[in-house]
Amino acid sequence: MENKHLIDLSIKYDLNSTEVSKLIDIIYQAGVSEMESPSFKRIATYICETNLLETPIEEVIEELKRKGLIT
Repeated sequence: MENKHLIDLSIKYDLNSTEVSKLIDIIYQAGVSEMESPSFKRIATYICETNLLETPIEEVIEELKRKGLIT
């Protein structure tokens, strides 16, 4: 089943399939594995809004912790 939120983000931020895969990988590494969860959606949106896809994963995770999106 396709994730509507990821499709919407890919259109809004012009993400290619590699970038969507990287986005999913970052969120999974942050400890969120349920793609339909509100946390997954919030984190995915935040990463796209703040243009963090090109940032090293470790730094993204630290930023997510700092913003209180993950613990």
